[in-house]
Amino acid sequence: MLLKYDHYYLYAELTAALQQLAAANPQLAKLASIGTTPEGRELWLMTITDGSSGDADHKPAYLIDGNHHAGEVTGSMVALYAIDELLTRSREPAFIELLQRYTFYILPRLSPDGAELYLTTPASLRSVPRAYPFAEPLPGLTPQDINGDGKISLMRVATPLGTWRIDPADNRRMLKRLPDEEGGEYYAIYQEGMIHEYDGYSFEQAPSLWGMDLNRNYPEEWGIESKQGGAGPYPLSEPETRALAEFVMSHPNIGGVSTLHTTGGVILRPPSTKPERQSDQGDMRIFKEIGAMATDETGYPCIHCYDGYLADPTGAPMSGAFDDWLYAHLGIPGYTVELWDLGSRAGVKMWPRKDKSDSEQSDDFAKVLTWLDKEMQGVGFIPWHSWEHPQLGKVEIGGFDSKLLSTNCPVHLLEQECQKTTRFFYRHVKALPRLQLTVPQVDKVGANSYRVSVEVSNLGYLATYLTQMGKQTQAVKPSFVEIIGGELLLGERRVQLPQLEGRAAVGGSFEAGRYRSGANAAQQKKISWLIRGVANQELTLKLFSPKGGMQEVSITLPA
Repeated sequence: MLLKYDHYYLYAELTAALQQLAAANPQLAKLASIGTTPEGRELWLMTITDGSSGDADHKPAYLIDGNHHAGEVTGSMVALYAIDELLTRSREPAFIELLQRYTFYILPRLSPDGAELYLTTPASLRSVPRAYPFAEPLPGLTPQDINGDGKISLMRVATPLGTWRIDPADNRRMLKRLPDEEGGEYYAIYQEGMIHEYDGYSFEQAPSLWGMDLNRNYPEEWGIESKQGGAGPYPLSEPETRALAEFVMSHPNIGGVSTLHTTGGVILRPPSTKPERQSDQGDMRIFKEIGAMATDETGYPCIHCYDGYLADPTGAPMSGAFDDWLYAHLGIPGYTVELWDLGSRAGVKMWPRKDKSDSEQSDDFAKVLTWLDKEMQGVGFIPWHSWEHPQLGKVEIGGFDSKLLSTNCPVHLLEQECQKTTRFFYRHVKALPRLQLTVPQVDKVGANSYRVSVEVSNLGYLATYLTQMGKQTQAVKPSFVEIIGGELLLGERRVQLPQLEGRAAVGGSFEAGRYRSGANAAQQKKISWLIRGVANQELTLKLFSPKGGMQEVSITLPA
């Protein structure tokens, strides 16, 4: 590997790394900007394929993006690792085959403005450092580095109204006060910060000044701010999301997507707008079968976003997400990969998600501290220490260092996270439709007349329409076969192909020790032409499929 994965890259270093990789691999890689942010940073996208085997846009393609959310920089490093690995291992047989057959479009950082702020200041933010939906800070507690240690931690404030007490066995841990508990020292816990328009009595957490969420800004069931926080003033209002959406729309060869986030240690499959039972069950099976490969490689469960991930699936659905837009509008099966999970590493039961009692949450806290002491020698927890707060008086500041430990993967484990995730990408891309054109026969049927027959086969797992949603929305355009040369006697030079099924549509199962066959699938189509020509004349056959690729074959008419 050319690059090091022992820290998180700032924009300048990320740019230099991408430029270096592209310059060293001109036959395989092309770096381009798909847009510019309001602060003048480029949205770099690397196209990777073997140019000697065909144009990038004429092969089945896989899209990887990272950093929809500013602080989730593990995603950008996994995307960068995939670029590095595809190029540095391009002479190995398995990678030679991948790059000859497929195209990878990889956008490591969709929110470079937000990521730069996250990586260079104590602040955290959802996506971009632009005031939204409020132009000015609102009253309440605003996060701020009060003690000047470069981090925004927690504050615990002694008060008889407090709902927390210190664990006598471990000063780091806070225990929930019991309903009948009295007579001790109790604390309220707040985020470290200052209180805007403090009345000296009470306060709440102020809404973030940077409330935009790029992953709520896509057109699928987009909702106004009062219904979906972070949605933006209108769908694709932000230059980052608009640039990515326009790229996807202008590259119809994209048939699979992984969008990289943190945290949770889970692979999310769409839709997040409705229960799985209300979706096409054939598509849901496809999502599960591909998702099982993700679980094999990462160890992370693949769960339905609405049913298994949303905090309140009985309430309002999540709307405006990138993967939902891909599936509902374009029929593309995409996954949200929630990288890294501190809880799971510490032995905390995370999935399936369930409400936990105060006692169970306290036990989970203890497990994380134990892991922290063993794996990181205690680094990652800021010891509680006294501080004179300008507004609240004496407080104690401390708690988990979320940037180092939980929001992103600790850097000594980062390469491991990259390795296992990219293995899933290389398996997922092989599920895309891949058409093959063969010429089983060219028969001379009369004086200077020939019957040319071809077969077009879908060798992939997915159909050329990808999913039933793709068929329903008619998002995938038809495939064609064309014959060039000779005088056409019978047939059309350019023949539109039916959508060809993939292996996903082939039925069958094992039951009680025997095989039960299911429905056959139309994975192949035969086409014939009657041509007038002369012996040894060369004809050209061209196949073009938006999702299945392009192929050109030359044939010579027999004597």
